[in-house]
Amino acid sequence: MPRKLLALLLILIGISIVGYPTARDLYYDYQQKKITEAWQAGLEQLDREPLEPVQESKEEPVKAVLDLSKEMEGLLIIDKINLRVPILTGINKRNLDLAVASVENTAKAGEVGNYVLAGHNSHTYGLLFSRLDELTVGDRIVVWAKEQEYVYTVTESMIVQAEDVHVLRPDGEKRLITLVTCDYSTKPYRRLIVKGEMES
Repeated sequence: MPRKLLALLLILIGISIVGYPTARDLYYDYQQKKITEAWQAGLEQLDREPLEPVQESKEEPVKAVLDLSKEMEGLLIIDKINLRVPILTGINKRNLDLAVASVENTAKAGEVGNYVLAGHNSHTYGLLFSRLDELTVGDRIVVWAKEQEYVYTVTESMIVQAEDVHVLRPDGEKRLITLVTCDYSTKPYRRLIVKGEMES
């Protein structure tokens, strides 16, 4: 009897170890969709003019929607790699687990300078920036922000050392975007950089 119990326990542990990455990826995908929907709903809510003074409400979903709409600054769309992911403000573990994040003290979408977005390169195909290496010169990167579409064209991609920050520098005249993720092809890990310039 104890052997059967031990065998069953080992099987359950094995299933948990194998299933965890898939379950985690499904959870993060679900969270991305929830954040995007909440952001869109929040924008619609903010666009409507209240007919009468807003009363305090105990409804948590409305508060959550408005909170998320404050945290989410836009939506990143790259059709070539079938990517549609929220852009959250600021680099931290939570933001990078759920979405891509803008780097503080860089330009915003559509502004002159360098709009820098960082995202995880998950080992799961199609998740976050895992397919960023498929982008080539001329591909389109779209950012929806401030109720406007900003379209960038990829100008170059490169692999740099983790400490090489020259790729984050702004240009005083151009409207640039820089996408940053890890490159796992070597150890120590380097950074995969995709740069683009806003279309006129």
